[in-house]
This record gives sequence, structure tokens and C-alpha cells, in this order.
Amino acid sequence: MKKNILILFILIQAKAYAQVPEDAIRYGWYPQNGTARNMAIGGAMGSLGGDITAGFVNPAGIGFYKTSEFVFTPALLFNNNKATYRDNLSSNKRGAFNLGPTGLIFGEPTRRNPANSHAFSIALNQLVNFNNNITYTGLNNYSSFSEQFAE
Repeated sequence: MKKNILILFILIQAKAYAQVPEDAIRYGWYPQNGTARNMAIGGAMGSLGGDITAGFVNPAGIGFYKTSEFVFTPALLFNNNKATYRDNLSSNKRGAFNLGPTGLIFGEPTRRNPANSHAFSIALNQLVNFNNNITYTGLNNYSSFSEQFAE
């Protein structure tokens, strides 16, 4: 039993990758996205309504809808990465498609008081796009991994 578990751990370890400090910056940052209205006011949708983005921040904001609406918000990301390692420059220019708030909102005024309304929405939003690879290569003839053990 222990031998089988050991073999399993060896096989899993073959595909494991460690993270470097650059990964924290790459995975922790995502571009601002949303509808044109949300982008125009700098993403301050917490107190405003009448926009599909309010469904992600303040769902009560979709109550302003008196008609139905379909929203599709595409975006393009232009990546331009440059990395230097031991005087070797690597660059990557790769664009990517990003999907902003997309969905349906069903809204209608109430029968007794047309000033009031009720709404229902189904929406999705892409927060992060991991379609960005940064690779760099170079010959390290200045130091060695074993130097820390020699100290």
C-alpha cells in the first residue's frame, strides 16, 4: 500500500510546478472590464443601477429595468511582454479575447404602479484571462544553485 502511494506521489510530482514572485503579479492583476457605462464611471457601480454590471455588485440595481435587454460586452486584450535574463531579451506579443458582462435581463413595470418594476437577470462575467505565457531563457554562468549549500 505504501509503495503504491509513493509511486502515485512520484507521478504527481512530475507535473508539479512552483511559483515565482512574478506569478503573484501576473495572477493578481486583471484589467478593468464591464459595459461602456461601467467603464465611463470608473467601475463605481455599487450605488448605481440600470446596468447589467450592477448584478455583480449590487443586485438590487437591476430593479431599474422596465424592459428586457440582452447584453454582450466583448473586449480585446493586447499583451506586450518583455523579459530580460542575463542580457537575453525575450518578447511576446499576443492578443486575447476577453468576455465582459454578458447576459439577459427580464424587466417589466408592475401592473398597479408603472413607476415600480421588477426584474430578473442571468449574467456571466470573465474576471481573469490566464492566456498569457512569459518565457525567458539564458545561460547562467555567474552563479549556481549549489552555492547556497556551500555557504
